[in-house]
Amino acid sequence: MPVSIPESVFDKYFDVIDSTFDIFGVTCQLVHIRLEEIPYDPNNNMPDSNDINIHRRHDDQFDRSEKSYKEIETLNDIKLKVYWDHKSFVKIGNIAVPENTIQTIGMMKDLQKVLRAKQLIVHKDIKKYKVMRFEREGEHFPMGLRQTRYFGCFWKRVG
Repeated sequence: MPVSIPESVFDKYFDVIDSTFDIFGVTCQLVHIRLEEIPYDPNNNMPDSNDINIHRRHDDQFDRSEKSYKEIETLNDIKLKVYWDHKSFVKIGNIAVPENTIQTIGMMKDLQKVLRAKQLIVHKDIKKYKVMRFEREGEHFPMGLRQTRYFGCFWKRVG
């Protein structure tokens, strides 16, 4: 005999979990990159980037086809639950995570913004003391009942 769970149980669950983002979540900043064309100087010292994968470069300025470009960072706020201690991580199989790794839990509605971001600045409210930058490590994973409303990610420290 199948068990039928009323929809109100799921609604209550989502209400409670959503409220934990206000209680335990911190405001983080997603770092997105946009390219801006700058005046071209044929005698400049910038490297040419004729590679199709310009996102794999490590320079913030480059030349391409007699045009010069500069990366401009834009910051977007996002509320995430951040777990710093490996013992607090939500268990996802038997994985080994390197030192200086954090786990974040976010709302699925914000997933596309997270996937497009180059980096994450954790805890915007303490930036005046220390800016902690992270890059996504591996793929995101769905979480919670029905696995449609929340996701988790691991991040490695880069700065």
